[in-house]
Amino acid sequence: MPAFVAPLVGFALGALLAWFSAAAPHRPGALRAVEARLAPDPRDRPLALVTLFAVLVFAPVCAYFLVFAPDWSFAYLVDTRRIPSAIDLVLLLLDAASVPAGFAAALRFAASAGGRPTAQRSVRAVAVFAGAPLAIALVAVIALARRLALDGTYRQVEGDFGVHPVAGGPLGYALLWMHTMLAAGFAVTVSALLRREPPGGGQKAEPARAPRSRAVPTEPAPVVDPPRPASTRPQRRLGLGKGGRSNRPD
Repeated sequence: MPAFVAPLVGFALGALLAWFSAAAPHRPGALRAVEARLAPDPRDRPLALVTLFAVLVFAPVCAYFLVFAPDWSFAYLVDTRRIPSAIDLVLLLLDAASVPAGFAAALRFAASAGGRPTAQRSVRAVAVFAGAPLAIALVAVIALARRLALDGTYRQVEGDFGVHPVAGGPLGYALLWMHTMLAAGFAVTVSALLRREPPGGGQKAEPARAPRSRAVPTEPAPVVDPPRPASTRPQRRLGLGKGGRSNRPD
């Protein structure tokens, strides 16, 4: 993807994802667990998904052409050997930030009338925040189509020698592969957004009922015999008869 149109395309993709997010009914449990770790606030979970798409899919696609085809990425307008590497880093960060920026801008515009943004109110946001950047990017690509159709270096294009057509060459296959990965990542993100739960949950959770305590039958207490009363009869001593007299003969 050319470097001068990548931020515009990223901003437009973010606006399109905002439109899909507004029409999301519910989300599967696996994505719910992942998003809960990324963004504890349910309203921030769609933004977390869009940011993952920007960092893991869109930014690497843009970085590939900045690294392996820098002259083509700038449409052979400048000699990239004279561009500091810090400029490439700034462009890469701009590409990664353009997707969540377009997503947040479209959602804010859709919710400007108050309330939660819906699919109906997001149509105008998509037309403004997705249509306009894509139109500008398309005009720029058409204007530089003859240069973007060549595979070479800045000096080769300026000197008109040693250039090859992009179609059928390594750069052409790289374009096809990278944009296929971009489309696949976009489709996965859209699927995740469409299956997302609306903020607050679809149904009201019923209050938890206290478990009923079951009566446990108790065993009957064992019957204890009352203690026998001590005998009141005086104990007899050996050698004494009745009345306390000794039985021994004198």
